[in-house]
Formats: sequence, structure tokens, C-alpha cells
Amino acid sequence: MQQSIRSHILELGSFTFDNGETLPDIRLAYETYGTLNAEKSNAILLFHALTGSHHAHGYNNSLPEAGDFWQPENHDGWWDRMIGPGKPLDTNKFFIICANYLGSCYGSSGPTQIAPDGEPWGSRFPMVNANDQARAQIQLLDHFGVDRFHIVGPSLGGMLSLALASMFPERVRNIVIIGAGYEPSIEHKLTAFEQMISIELDPDYRAGRYPLTNPPLKGLALARIICHKLFVNQNGLEKRARKGICDRKGMLTWYLPARNTESYMLHQGTKFAKRFDANAYIRIINLWVGFDLPTFSGKDSIEAAFRVYAQHGIRFQLFSIDTDYCFKADDVEAFHQQLSRCGVSSGHTRIVSEKGHDSFLLEPELYEKDLCRCLQ
Repeated sequence: MQQSIRSHILELGSFTFDNGETLPDIRLAYETYGTLNAEKSNAILLFHALTGSHHAHGYNNSLPEAGDFWQPENHDGWWDRMIGPGKPLDTNKFFIICANYLGSCYGSSGPTQIAPDGEPWGSRFPMVNANDQARAQIQLLDHFGVDRFHIVGPSLGGMLSLALASMFPERVRNIVIIGAGYEPSIEHKLTAFEQMISIELDPDYRAGRYPLTNPPLKGLALARIICHKLFVNQNGLEKRARKGICDRKGMLTWYLPARNTESYMLHQGTKFAKRFDANAYIRIINLWVGFDLPTFSGKDSIEAAFRVYAQHGIRFQLFSIDTDYCFKADDVEAFHQQLSRCGVSSGHTRIVSEKGHDSFLLEPELYEKDLCRCLQ
């Protein structure tokens, strides 16, 4: 039986974003697992992936702040196989903190939150960047009195961990990055633009001022289809896709899927559109492709940014996945080599998997040994 988990809300008050905009009553949704020791030295800050949430472990079927976006597929912790007593992220040993990103729709402040005028912020909510996320999450760590901590960051979370370590290097001990690099690729940037356009062209988008009761579902579903192909092993997609053809009425007007791969992608898109907000998606996607470590760290080059990690003795463990189309294994190896050339203690493990980018969610046993070594 899964452990029942309850989310918490930390009120941050007035918050000034990196772009200069200030909003009142900003909040951060989070969960914790395990017990913080008396020395407050056993904390791990866990970042979630692109459209994930702070609910990484156990069972949570109630998140009022998320409204109808909290669908049944959100109820089980997204990394339940990795977190718990005796598991790689051992709750008998560590105190794990996971927060939902600003701009999302799972409890933290974002476009679906009600503004002072009584309407959702919608497209008026600021674009958020990695520095915004870092400063918000440091406030959460300060709330617990945690001075130094480990970081574990899969996917987008791996990139955000770099920004936090650049802003607060004296507070970071070791960093584990899974399936991520230090910059978005041109493919990421173009794919993100395609997704934003697909949402914008949905007549129901209404310049981002749509009522939450009538969101741009078709545009958001198409955006997810465009993105989802990066998360799976494309060579194995035909095997992964369900057999048989599904007619998803309401999405298409004339054409019906003729192949199981089409049916599979349409299913992924329509399912996602029920559990996420379009304005929130634009902000999280932009957070990803707008990542620029030298700019965020105030350095003139990526090497200068990396040398800050070396100066503070931060150790890295990188994981790549050989079938990852999102962050290619060779690019992660180059990331590792560049860290090493800048004097950073860095390890790199290449995971052999048929699961693609999602391997870190599905095969925790492949990551356990090297992850545990880095968190000692």
C-alpha cells in the first residue's frame, strides 16, 4: 500500500521576477519525504521534469490548488520507484524536498492563479526563467533552515540545478543530473516555437485570456504531440504504441488515425490537455528553451560559469541515455568533458536502455549505484 502524502504551500509574499515584474501573494507548492536531521545536513533538493509536479513519492489524490488539472494520473508519485525506505533516495537517510515550478498549474503560482481583479492571471503572468525558480526554491530551503544540500535534477530539472548552483554555489554540495545538458539545442528551440504557435493558433486561446472552463485543448494537445516524440525511443515507438486504432472524437473532424503510432500520439496529446494549462505550458516550455547559463550566472562564458562550481568543490554525476532523443548521450558526454576541463569533479554514466528519455522514470535500478555514490 502506498504512503499517503499531503502537499504543502509556502507563501512567498511579494516576488520580483528576473524581468522586473513584481506580483503579490506568490506561493510555492511542495512535498517532503523523510526526516530532516538535527544538524539539517541530510537534505536533497529534487527538481522535477518539464510538465511534472512536486508530487514525486507516495499517493496524493487531492490538490485543491490545482483544481481539475490534478487528474488520476497525477495521484501516484512520479518517482515512487526511486524514493522511499531502502531505495536510491532513501527516506531513512535523506530529507527530500520537491517543489512545483513557478508558472506551472500544480499549486505554485502561475497563470491559473486568481489575480487581484478576480480573474486568472492568464497570459498576464510573467514569463519565468531559471533564476526565478532558483530564488523561489532557496526561500523554501531557508524555510526549513537548510544551509547546504545535495541536488538531484532529471531532465529540465538538471538544467535548473545549474542555475541554482551558479547563484548559490556556497550552499550546494553535490549535483546529480539525469538526461540533461547545459543548454537547449536548436531542435529544442524550434520544437518549442512550433508548440507555442500550435497553442496560439487555437481559436479558443484568445490571446491567453480564455476562461478555464473553455481552454484551447486542441492547440495544447498538438503541442504535446510535437514535444512527446522527443521523450520516447523513436526506433521502438511502433512497439510501444498500442495495437489497434482509437477514434478520439472531438479532436479531429475528418481524418481518423490509420496507424497505431498516430493513435498513440493522439492519445498522449488529448490526455495531457486535460491535466495541464496552456498558458502554464508556454511558460514552462519557454523556461526550458530560454535557459542561458552564462547570462543567468553573470559570466562571459560557459567555462567561467563552470569554474565557479570547481571553486566551491561541487561534485557532479551526469547520466545520459543511449536512446535519448531529447538530450543526446554524446552531448552529455561533451558536457562532462567540459566540466572536467574546468576543474570540476565530474562523473558520467551512459545508460543503455530501450526507454528513451523516460528511462529515468521507468528504470531506477540502472541509476542507483552511481547516484548513491555521488550523494555520500
